[in-house]
Amino acid sequence: MRRYLFILLFFITLITPFLLRLGMGKSSNIPTGNKTNTLIIITAHFEGIRREFAEAFTEWHRQKFGEPAYVDYRFYGGSDTVKYFDDIAAAKAPIDVDLVWGGGDYLFDQQLKKPGYLEPVQLDAGLMHDAFPQPDLNGVALYDKAKPPAWFGSALSSFGILYNKDVLKYLGTPAPKTWRDLADVKYRGWLVMADPTRSASAKTVFMVITERAMADAKAAGRSEDDGWADGMGLIRQLAANARLFTGSSEAIPGIVAGGDAAAAMCIDFHGRAQVDAIGEARMGYIEPIGATAINPDPIALVKGAPHRQLGIRFIEFVLTPQAQRLWNTRPGAPGGPKETALRRLPIVPSVYAHSENFTDKVKPFEQAGGFNTSSARKKTFAILGELIEFSCIDLLDELRETRAAIFASPRAAELDAKLGRFPFDQKEAIRKALEWSGASPAKRLELQRKWTDDFRAEYRQLREEARR
Repeated sequence: MRRYLFILLFFITLITPFLLRLGMGKSSNIPTGNKTNTLIIITAHFEGIRREFAEAFTEWHRQKFGEPAYVDYRFYGGSDTVKYFDDIAAAKAPIDVDLVWGGGDYLFDQQLKKPGYLEPVQLDAGLMHDAFPQPDLNGVALYDKAKPPAWFGSALSSFGILYNKDVLKYLGTPAPKTWRDLADVKYRGWLVMADPTRSASAKTVFMVITERAMADAKAAGRSEDDGWADGMGLIRQLAANARLFTGSSEAIPGIVAGGDAAAAMCIDFHGRAQVDAIGEARMGYIEPIGATAINPDPIALVKGAPHRQLGIRFIEFVLTPQAQRLWNTRPGAPGGPKETALRRLPIVPSVYAHSENFTDKVKPFEQAGGFNTSSARKKTFAILGELIEFSCIDLLDELRETRAAIFASPRAAELDAKLGRFPFDQKEAIRKALEWSGASPAKRLELQRKWTDDFRAEYRQLREEARR
């Protein structure tokens, strides 16, 4: 009997990946048996966005070209998207998708464009002028600056803090206003975070915190390399307050709303949607002034796309005012989505001139402030997730124990300042990134053990100092 059980389990393990691949994010707007004029899109967007844009595109295409066109989605996160293309390239298999839609500009510019997975597209000059009257927002490019561009921003994203007012009242602490507020010892065990090696939005937030510290160091006459260590140290203090690290940023709003966490860092539309669902009496969302990023959420044509022309038409549709209004207009209002409030920020500035029915009265082009993420400060982005994994996630229990020992010590301020400084600066992090990128799987395992042991020894030393 046990023999047959093992055979059955082996069979289930063998076929599960194929079943998951088949079931990932299929669109519901394709008529049964109709496989012609169908666009295939890899996306990380949630179901409401997929459905509303698919239905609107079908109708737009019918009106403009005299026939309907349909969308078939494949739902992948950022890291899974990269893996998909890497696997296709390694197997030298034909491409079976047309577009990639959703994810940060780093994903598109560095992880998809650089390896050659995207096809540059020359859109109509008038469309480009109307959609992008300014090519960047506080120095962040809104579309690929190559000629022709390989990707185009389709919406804007920002990041902030979602918090539960009932839990904060229980903890006796005011609503957070800055990232550093979350490092307060009162939040110990009451923060929830997402794993930056698995969540692109979480990785972006951590990079923003580090970049803000770099900008502060420069303003104070110090080097940005030195400021990088301040930012990474703050992340350790925040992590010491974490109840857990989730595998997906999408799970975070529900955890905060349910009262299992007091606060969390999250992407704007997740935060605003949760406040809207639960009510402002119980939930709040704030973006730290001058300390958040506003960046594009791109769309791009895949090189070798089987439905190339249809893919270009979808990109054009997404940049029209008609499609842009879907992002933030109330469901049922003129020009809005049919069922679901998408709570995203349009990237086309002119759309904000008619925002009477918008769900969120936000004007990113006016409210961006002087700070934004910068490619010059993102040199460690490739290794950031791993450094946080090795110093915080893998050693979370020891990190918590260390900070608890620090606050029980009469030298608390001195020792917490040590924890709030990473043991090396940006220059050393860049060196580690090069070592990591060129390492074999076996070598990476060796590096992970060594670096984790180094952090473990640092925490042990801090605990010993706290007990003296």
